[in-house]
Amino acid sequence: MRNDASRQTPMRRKLIGRKLKIARKKAGYALRHPEVIDRVGSARTAQRLEDGEATTLAFPVIGSLCDLYGMPKEEKFELERLWRLGPATTWTQPRGRGLFGFSAFHELQLHSSTVYQYESTFVPGQLQSESHMRMLFPRNPDLDEAAVEQEVQNRLRNQQPFWQGNEPKHHFLMSEAVLHFGCDTEQIGRLIEADELDHATVRYLPFTAGPPHLMHLAFTLLSFPLEDDPDIVFVEAQNGYLYFEEAESVQHYRDGLESVAGLARSIKEFKL
Repeated sequence: MRNDASRQTPMRRKLIGRKLKIARKKAGYALRHPEVIDRVGSARTAQRLEDGEATTLAFPVIGSLCDLYGMPKEEKFELERLWRLGPATTWTQPRGRGLFGFSAFHELQLHSSTVYQYESTFVPGQLQSESHMRMLFPRNPDLDEAAVEQEVQNRLRNQQPFWQGNEPKHHFLMSEAVLHFGCDTEQIGRLIEADELDHATVRYLPFTAGPPHLMHLAFTLLSFPLEDDPDIVFVEAQNGYLYFEEAESVQHYRDGLESVAGLARSIKEFKL
């Protein structure tokens, strides 16, 4: 994990560039295609945009490229919204994937090298057993029976890359409270199974250690393989998703992880 983000490129800008690059290639356009050059000015500028580097391109260019590449209107809307945030290092994405073309968190996680995830209430989605899912989802009053089944199937499908080892290295840390909120022997076994994977560790903070310093809020910290890519903290709030890139903010969450490192125990030590 890196501490200094003063010279680093905002990851949001890189996210936009990656999405545009994928869409361009899918649409069959080369960087030097006249239609692309007409919108951005030069192949070099187009390359800088896709690499997430600073450019002088104005806001309308993003929408114009989205239209050229045939991107869905929802995805165009979200890329434009993110571009308008400018150099901001703290940003939000309104909750509700149905309104937006993609999950920024999912896109960022795909390119991360290490994920540090702390949970204070729920078992991380990647680690939930199917029976645990079927216990949790019906508690949501907004989901009918069909919607519950869809959520279960979506989560089972989304778990596959993690269990197949196709995702970055994960370090899971949970409050002991998580393990008492509906976890049965099967679910604990699932957590132990995850801890035995080469790319994952699963630990918990015991009640006996007392309230953990700086760890009252669930969060995920993403670290990336390139030195100039800043770490990002993701927080899922009740009505939106929050992203922190600013070095001081990220350091606050990193300090929390470091403050409890000596208190955490392996999931193998937990007894129901």
